[in-house]
Amino acid sequence: MSTLSRRLLGWLEQRLNLTEIFSFISTFGLAYGDIDTRKPLREAVDEAFKKPLPAYAQWPQVLGLLTLVLFLFQMATGVLLAFYYQPAPATAYDSVRTIVQEATLGWYIHQMHYWGSNILIGLLMLRMLRLFLHGVYRAPRELIWVLGGLLVGLSVYAGLSGALLPWDQQAYWSSIRSLEVLAELPFFGWLADFLVGSLEVQGLTLTRFYILHVICLPLAMFVLFYLHFAAVRRVGLSRSKVSDQPRPLYPDHLADLCTLLFLIFGAILSLAVLAPATVQSEADPFSSPAGIHPPWYLLPAYGLIEVLPPGVGGGLISAALLVFLALPFLDRNPGQSPSRRPLALLLLAALLVALGWLGYTGYALRG
Repeated sequence: MSTLSRRLLGWLEQRLNLTEIFSFISTFGLAYGDIDTRKPLREAVDEAFKKPLPAYAQWPQVLGLLTLVLFLFQMATGVLLAFYYQPAPATAYDSVRTIVQEATLGWYIHQMHYWGSNILIGLLMLRMLRLFLHGVYRAPRELIWVLGGLLVGLSVYAGLSGALLPWDQQAYWSSIRSLEVLAELPFFGWLADFLVGSLEVQGLTLTRFYILHVICLPLAMFVLFYLHFAAVRRVGLSRSKVSDQPRPLYPDHLADLCTLLFLIFGAILSLAVLAPATVQSEADPFSSPAGIHPPWYLLPAYGLIEVLPPGVGGGLISAALLVFLALPFLDRNPGQSPSRRPLALLLLAALLVALGWLGYTGYALRG
């Protein structure tokens, strides 16, 4: 560190508790263990980097931190898009075309935001699957499971609210299909109706979706991320607090994390170029294109609602979601290892097969 940097750091430390600020940042998994806020920043950082990682912080248990980084990436690209976007039916479509066709790298940022949203939802779901496989939802880790499930739900809401914003034919009619799914859910449909004001796509729906997408849902997700990581730091993700082969935060953990981030963002950039989401013609409420479906994460629910009598599918989905959130309080099997929970694994396999079949059924429906 240069003399000028040392002097600047010393000047700031006389006026700010930089170690306390770093301690707050470390809550999200950038460092592990308690940070001594009484020490100078450099000393506290060096000490944190030399501490051995707890077992729950080592590969492959880094999906939580990856989802947080991807969430921050979505916020950054969303802010850039918001500079140009105009959330009104008369201007939304033209503003998106301006972003895609005229703004510098606007098409690239638009595509990265679109694919980042889908990958974020997929990673959050994958993390819940890993938590289930390892039984990380029993006492005292009930809140880790509940907060993770709520994060998945909010990410889906964020995806649905953002999907309408381009205001083209695909966005408009796909949102209608999504709201049809939500309307069938006894409790969750009421919640969506309360947040949006109506389960019909109208002019005001676009403005409300925009407010939810850029303010309410990101703030709620940030709070849940904070609480989720606070719970993980408190009780960990496994019974073992110390790994058999301790590894330091730097460079081992950061190298693994940077490698995974490189792969994820490489996938986002590649998909943005190779499989871009096209902007179709402007939304027309009186002309429904063939083959429009809700987003991929709602296809199983869409298929179930369509193949069952009215009201039955929605009731089953709502009951399944409530059981999902209450799982830590319902499963009394003390085993945590997958090999000690064969019935749970069998049920999980059956559920994944059912979701795959229902997803294909939902996709095959020609809305």
